[in-house]
Amino acid sequence: MHSELSIARHPKEYGKPEEIRKKRLQELQEKQRLSREREQMKRRSLDGFQRDVLERQREFEQRETEMQSLEKHVNFENENSRKAYYREFKKVVEASDVILEVLDARDPLGCRCPQVEQAVIQSGTDKKIVLVLNKIDLVSKEIVEKWIKYLRNEFPTVAFKASTQQQNKNLKRSNVPVTQATAELLGSSACVGAECLMKLLGNYCRNLDIKTAITVGVVGFPNVGKSSLINSLKRARACNVGATPGVTKCLQEIHLDKHIKLLDCPGIVMATSTTDAAMILRNCVKIEQLVDPLPPVEAILRRCNKTQIMEHYGVPDFHTALEFLALLAQRQGKLRKGGLPDNDKAAKSVLMDWTGGRISYFTHPPETHTLPTHISAEIVAEMGKAFDWEELEKGNQEVLAVSSCTDVQMGFCMATAGMTQGGQEEPPCDLEMEGGALDGVESKDETESMDDDQDPEVFHPIEHTLRLVYTPHEGQSSLLCVCCKCIYCT
Repeated sequence: MHSELSIARHPKEYGKPEEIRKKRLQELQEKQRLSREREQMKRRSLDGFQRDVLERQREFEQRETEMQSLEKHVNFENENSRKAYYREFKKVVEASDVILEVLDARDPLGCRCPQVEQAVIQSGTDKKIVLVLNKIDLVSKEIVEKWIKYLRNEFPTVAFKASTQQQNKNLKRSNVPVTQATAELLGSSACVGAECLMKLLGNYCRNLDIKTAITVGVVGFPNVGKSSLINSLKRARACNVGATPGVTKCLQEIHLDKHIKLLDCPGIVMATSTTDAAMILRNCVKIEQLVDPLPPVEAILRRCNKTQIMEHYGVPDFHTALEFLALLAQRQGKLRKGGLPDNDKAAKSVLMDWTGGRISYFTHPPETHTLPTHISAEIVAEMGKAFDWEELEKGNQEVLAVSSCTDVQMGFCMATAGMTQGGQEEPPCDLEMEGGALDGVESKDETESMDDDQDPEVFHPIEHTLRLVYTPHEGQSSLLCVCCKCIYCT
């Protein structure tokens, strides 16, 4: 009986049964306590993970809401500014005798706007266009000379470097020809090319026997240096300047002297179909107004050499834009909670480098030159007569013959994207009921096909618009479909 009531002992356990029972009870309690702690830790980690997920979801939803509201605000603001700026542009064209279209020397063709040039040409035969190749200090002499040779096949072209001084009066101006300017002169704050431009305007007045003052309008996309050019010619800070687009909001009149009056125009607004990537490449949009900074960065990476980008930012090899931004965010310390890379901040830093000129680039002109559709050989010949083009070309060739092009260009070599379409105040008016109605339809269809070629992945529903057209040579009226050009006799 005693043996049945005895406690089974471990072979190595010795002592009284009460002590053994107490020891085992303590071990069991300790195991239970450790088990409870492990369960609590698991529950806490799951709760923390859940809270982290919910917090990220709230941040994402808040960001989406802010982006949607910002997009609505930007679209509304762009629509209003587009109409206002277009009206200001029309005033400048109507009041000017000569239009200076300012281009960025890094991508001159991309800074040209066919709508602007066409508006000037159609406004009257007495209005002339001069292309001003600004910011020549950001590219090599060889590239400047190639672009001058290319652009002068259409309009008179003047190389220019605006003064970068911050003082209000007595801005420096150099009388040295652009092609003979040294690297030290181009790198200084002095203006280069002003004398050549003033002589060109003076020859225009003499050739047309103009005794009174002339009005010169200055137009171009944002941040090409329109106001800086005027300040350099005036040798004073007559216009406000800034690195962000939209500094000039209305027409400004500046009297250069008693013979020349300058009109500063707000930056040309791009067409509404222009993507954020295209606008940021032209520096025509504020970084803080971008809804999604990723597409512009992707566009920059596509146009830049990958090895140069890796060396410029000190990042390893990457395959996608997101991977590049993640590596850049880690290198620059732009991290979110949990050590995750903040791709948005990294993308905006790249865009700030692009718009601020810290990413240097240049483009080559096309190998062969063809006149744009809005320019004819007669217009080119007329421009040559007004500005004494032959003498200007002769002098330019003499300077190029004695000048050297030994500068080595440092930066990204990119392919130009071609001319940039500008926005209009309103769509084209209805067709006139005359024999010239069909021409208006063809030009509209050509414009629509060009827009479709620029973005082939976007499809729109087909809308048929019928217009009543009277053809005098046939003596009858017809219904013309604007979309497909089908004619239905009535």
